Amino acid sequence: MFNWGSKVMILDCVSDPASIKKLTIPELTTLCSELRAEIIEITAKNGGHLGSNLGAVEIIVAAHYVFNCPHDKFIFDIGHQAYTHKLLTGRRDIMQNLRSAGGASGFPDPCESGYDHFIAGHAATSLSASLGIARARDLNRDLFKVVSFLGDGALSNGMIYEAMNDMGSVRDFIVILNDNKMSISESVGAMRRYLSKLLSSRGSLAFRRYISKLLSMLPRKTARAIERVIKGAVSTIGGYNVFEEFGFQYIGPVDGHDLGLLVKVFRNVVDVANYKPVIIHTVTQKGRGYTVAETDSTNLHGIEQEQSLKYCDVFGRKIVELAAVDEKIVCITAAMKNGCGLADFADAFPGRFFDVGIAEEHAVTMAAGLASQGFKPFVCIYSTFLQRSFDQIYHDVILQNLPVRFIIDKAGLPGKDGKTHAGLYDIALLQNFETMTIMAPSSATELEGMLECAATNISGSLAIRFPKSRVVESGANSSKFNMRCRVVVKGKDTLVVSSGDLLSNVLEAIRISRTSPTVIDARVIQPFDFETFYAHAGSHSRIIVLEEGVFGGLSGIILNALTSQKRFDIIKKVEFVSTSKTPPSHTTRREQLRTNKMSAADIAKVLIGKKQ
Repeated sequence: MFNWGSKVMILDCVSDPASIKKLTIPELTTLCSELRAEIIEITAKNGGHLGSNLGAVEIIVAAHYVFNCPHDKFIFDIGHQAYTHKLLTGRRDIMQNLRSAGGASGFPDPCESGYDHFIAGHAATSLSASLGIARARDLNRDLFKVVSFLGDGALSNGMIYEAMNDMGSVRDFIVILNDNKMSISESVGAMRRYLSKLLSSRGSLAFRRYISKLLSMLPRKTARAIERVIKGAVSTIGGYNVFEEFGFQYIGPVDGHDLGLLVKVFRNVVDVANYKPVIIHTVTQKGRGYTVAETDSTNLHGIEQEQSLKYCDVFGRKIVELAAVDEKIVCITAAMKNGCGLADFADAFPGRFFDVGIAEEHAVTMAAGLASQGFKPFVCIYSTFLQRSFDQIYHDVILQNLPVRFIIDKAGLPGKDGKTHAGLYDIALLQNFETMTIMAPSSATELEGMLECAATNISGSLAIRFPKSRVVESGANSSKFNMRCRVVVKGKDTLVVSSGDLLSNVLEAIRISRTSPTVIDARVIQPFDFETFYAHAGSHSRIIVLEEGVFGGLSGIILNALTSQKRFDIIKKVEFVSTSKTPPSHTTRREQLRTNKMSAADIAKVLIGKKQ
């Protein structure tokens, strides 16, 4: 036991996981309190994932206390449990600037630390990645344990079951299931109900522990043979569960905040894990130790510093208005009810709201099924997660030309979430589908008009994409939206074609540069309004095409058309300004715009003619 000074925090003396291995359980408990205070302070200053990290403190501390990371590999399922891990692995200083330039990423990243072994920004990847690492270890004849931290919300994603189905008898593989009944919103689906059943079946669990104690007195081979017989005989009373059917040794439920118990359990599983994979079912409270986060675990899942009106807020209020007069409108989300602005819709139309959990592929194909029966499904999804369902969009929506509406939130530069959440690829992906209408609003008015159009006038598939940013309330003067480009400013010499939210930067750039270009708002990216474009392209000496996405989206549509039509007279005048293909680092969206030469000041330089 260390002799701490009265004013010295234990956390001040922790430089790496080895630093905590000599602590007593009471000292570890104090350390957990200090870690919670640190996480609250850091997220209050920088934003970030608060509730989920507060709930996982004891699990991570106990794991570092028992196992030997980085020799033993810790793999996280997304980064919502990893802040304690980062604070214990020599990153306390850079955590003070969490999700900011020069600070720590909000997600595990091997580029940041040797204690991180796999990048994780999307849920349900940990088991597959861990299994690959475990198999590589065995092929290399190495000796280390793989410890996978899995949130219960991820159990709604099919990739988890693909990994479990392939688990076999891999050794030294330990899964710590953090069951807090939540993903971002409350966890949903049959697996959520099943976990609840496990929590309530303490009688059968006690019976099972009694049988296990008896079997422990027998030789291992004899005990395992008898165990298989008993398993079939008592399965009807709930003594065994689905995890064991997949080959795991199930242990739990375990109080995820009882540090002493966690240490004992983790130590005890080491021998079991020598011959079969183990899953430890821990039960935690999201937001633990911070009363506000405990009582409002959905809204305090993460902290956003900017609280102004966002595009998803405009979508949320408009879709309720449209659904009130059109009973065929339904909304689908993949565990992002609040993030996508659907809380009011869910309250107003609970029978027409479907939260499918973290299951983007399923969400898209289910929407296709609804559309095939005459409904108007709106699939509300972040751009970074839309990528997971690309095959379903093509095979199940496009091939049948079904009227599925994709509301793509957090498109473009991701801000502090960084490279794992970059929304830069959706236009370049979706423009490959000729029948897919793609829209990008530059204001609240345009978004509302697009939604009215989507609900009434679009027969095929449609995508409306907008960024994670403050929305401009006003925009197009006309209350009725149409598919044509909007000529915002009539000028001379230079023609600027702007897509989506970048329009506000273009207008500010004109003010800064004191130039007078013609500005076209390409609010419908596909089918692009070439009639309006050609009407202005010939009379301007320069053409600048701006898009907040990688080259190949709007730029690809325009360039392909000009090339196929052999309009080389126009091609030689066009300058394309797109985002870099290099995934953006975690910093503010404003800084990312500047890095990609899309800030108002950078666009002003382009208008003046200065080289970037």
